[in-house]
Amino acid sequence: MKALLVVLVYFGSLSLAQTFSATSGIKIASAGVVPPPPTTSSCSSSSRSWGTAARPAVQRAAAAPRSTPVRPRTALGAANLAVDVGDVRRALSSARERLEKNRQLFDEARLEGELEYLEGVSSEAEFWNDANSARKTLGDLNRLKLQLDRLYRWRGWEADAETVIELCGEEEGDDEETAAMLDEATEALQLLQRDLDAWEMQQLLSGKYDNCGCRLTIMAGAGGTEAQDWAEMLQRMYIRFFQRRGFKYKIVEEESGEVAGIKSCEMQVEGDFAYGYLAGEKGTHRLVRQSPFNAQAKRQTSFAGVESFPIIEQDDLSDLVVPEGELEVSTMRSGGSGGQNVNKVETGVRMKHIPTGIAVRCTQERSQMLNKELALNMLKEKLVVVMQEQQTKDLAEIRGDMVEASWGQQIRNYVFHPYKLVKDTRTGAETVQVQDVMDGDLDALIEAYLRHARGLVGAEEVGGDGAAAAAESSAASAS
Repeated sequence: MKALLVVLVYFGSLSLAQTFSATSGIKIASAGVVPPPPTTSSCSSSSRSWGTAARPAVQRAAAAPRSTPVRPRTALGAANLAVDVGDVRRALSSARERLEKNRQLFDEARLEGELEYLEGVSSEAEFWNDANSARKTLGDLNRLKLQLDRLYRWRGWEADAETVIELCGEEEGDDEETAAMLDEATEALQLLQRDLDAWEMQQLLSGKYDNCGCRLTIMAGAGGTEAQDWAEMLQRMYIRFFQRRGFKYKIVEEESGEVAGIKSCEMQVEGDFAYGYLAGEKGTHRLVRQSPFNAQAKRQTSFAGVESFPIIEQDDLSDLVVPEGELEVSTMRSGGSGGQNVNKVETGVRMKHIPTGIAVRCTQERSQMLNKELALNMLKEKLVVVMQEQQTKDLAEIRGDMVEASWGQQIRNYVFHPYKLVKDTRTGAETVQVQDVMDGDLDALIEAYLRHARGLVGAEEVGGDGAAAAAESSAASAS
């Protein structure tokens, strides 16, 4: 009897809820039932219903998207279209200015002639009789093809943008189609600008050994434990930079500090233009921060030296002969892992070029003879770079420019306290994003140095925030 009474009460409330919903248009959730929407009226009361399911059928049909949307060509729409076309015209004009400057570096007729000649040489039957010469010819052939392909890509992107501008200025069409064409033209010009940026960067990396691998050495300088910790921070910064650029690296040798950090380390880096990017890192790097090793957290200045030189093939080093009388060779125990052979036998080799004072150390191999051969190659690599830097052709004319990790020799300052600033003293380029730099974001600083070294941009044009530089000078004078 009670169950029957509950059922009757339920259906009575349901009917009342449906009646109230139909007259007011308000969704009722009584007894957990959602009433159906009214279908006899499309008045404004339906706009208060929840969700799209309660909308009238007429409103749902009106809200549905059309299969072929067309916007009317109003005066305002025509003005917006003109602005869009104007933006594309200005972007194309800017791209053409850069194209003309870079096309002057191309001699298309000469490149096509060399390509045709090398293709004929590579198709000869005796081409592979000399494997080394064949590999060199194929490398030159690939380089010429890449240069010509890049020139053809530039022309294609420029032609695409010109075609779109002509169509938008002469032909009538709906706004959607025109907007799509303008988007394609903008994308083509963006690709053109990015490729021009990459090309200009490659021109900065056009040195004789820029495309070689690199040996990077970090040495703690004046500052004791502070300097050793700073050397390890630099090691981490460069490793992050290698990872960002996709370089392969290997820590060949590392000597840990007594308390923290490292005394020195040597890394071998392989990748496209590895030495070209890292050549400018040679020099003293200065750190100013609150010391984590001082109980009073006093401000401390530390120094670390960085050396970089290319990894040159043995065939390219054969022409450089170093007389044995100019070499001072000493042996030492390598230490580290490797068992009794490296810990009890003096397999490590230190080699010094007496006239210049340039020295290298090699402990990579388990044999003293192999380490001596590697040390001689490393010494030659250093001498070749110094000869190139000093623009000399005779080994007897060069002088030893050693990196001194001490005050007054720094090429870059890293200030963590009392303000944040990284500044290159050679170019004036600076940034307050210290953490980004320590995480390997060195591209802007390296590009500024490359432009400065090639004489393309003055230091005053590369420098960043002048207020930060003023803060640095005032803080230095106060200290």
